[in-house]
Amino acid sequence: MRYINPTSNRGLVNLLADFILSKLTLDYDSVIEVTDCGKFFVVNGITSRKDYLDMPKVQEEFAEKHKELITKFGYEQINVIDIVMYDTELEHKNEYWFTLHNTERPLYSNKLKDFVESTDLNLCSAQEMDNIYLELDYSENNTSNLNYFTYSPMTVTSEFPYGHSLNMGRLHMYYSEYIANHIFTTISSNKIEFKISTKINQNDDFDIEVYSPNSPYPNKTIKSLILDVFNFDLTDFQFLFVNYDVSKDLTEPFEKKPWLVKDRIEDVIIF
Repeated sequence: MRYINPTSNRGLVNLLADFILSKLTLDYDSVIEVTDCGKFFVVNGITSRKDYLDMPKVQEEFAEKHKELITKFGYEQINVIDIVMYDTELEHKNEYWFTLHNTERPLYSNKLKDFVESTDLNLCSAQEMDNIYLELDYSENNTSNLNYFTYSPMTVTSEFPYGHSLNMGRLHMYYSEYIANHIFTTISSNKIEFKISTKINQNDDFDIEVYSPNSPYPNKTIKSLILDVFNFDLTDFQFLFVNYDVSKDLTEPFEKKPWLVKDRIEDVIIF
């Protein structure tokens, strides 16, 4: 997953998206997108909640909480255009692909984590594919030794998982990490591509897929292991998030999370 610097302009819109989400509460299905247009922040989205938020109050609370960050970008205040649609039924998607690593936070590789924690670049975001691709603040001029970089655009929009409630893909992401946190040692791999699915296929199994290019075990063996151990009961899994502040996904991306436990580790065995 892409690392987003919480003190960048990209970080700002994602922080605001999750802040608004927290005010809607995670009990509702919601997708919130925030776009920084310079003088205005456009808040777009859909939620199943019927009661309207007092958006001026929300923006005031956010501005007070993140006063230093807002001032950094030259805003005396946040002006919000609110076009959120309320009392709307959202379609739940039940399949997502994630790249997961054998790290303390499986969404991020150690290579990416080490780079982010050691760089002094004015960074907006960074993502590891074959290499680490950087998105820099437009003020950054120290690029002579960089091979893969671009500059942040003038208009920036928040992105998944920020602003997305649990049932709108966030819970699938967390559960994928939960599974990965269990299996890496057993499968002797440092990376997997994982399709989490709560669809049932013709074999009466969850229609998941796993690709692990450097494991000594076949993908079908790893897939079978996952299906044998994990029940994909995301409703039951939600209890881990009762007191979790989703904004920490952005502000503390590499920290240990409450769902990264190994309560099924005794069952993770390949025969």
